[in-house]
Amino acid sequence: MRIQRRGEVSYDWQLYGGAGRLAVESYFRDQTTLPANVMLYHLPPGSSEGEHIHLEGEEDSCTPYSSDELYVVVSGRVVVTADGERAELGPGDAAYTPAGSRHGVANETDEPAELVIVFGPPKG
Repeated sequence: MRIQRRGEVSYDWQLYGGAGRLAVESYFRDQTTLPANVMLYHLPPGSSEGEHIHLEGEEDSCTPYSSDELYVVVSGRVVVTADGERAELGPGDAAYTPAGSRHGVANETDEPAELVIVFGPPKG
């Protein structure tokens, strides 16, 4: 068994032209062959990751491959957008964005928010 403690693999990023900077934890990315990546986002008040897509062959894709993405809110409240649709999510809520969907997440509140992000190849 391998254990990763909070803060051991942490990055401070501005993602996809979003507002502010996000603290991002990446879990076992270089140590697994699982087809999905798992991350923890910490979004300070007013921050966002910016809208983006994951679609192989698209010039503005942020990854060279297609992937679906799942957002699960751990704490706080966020707004998830996907192809022009907006939804407000709170703790325990989740949003799923399929490959090719232009999507993003924003914290439009005065409180911090945390989300678990899981992304990987679409079911083929």
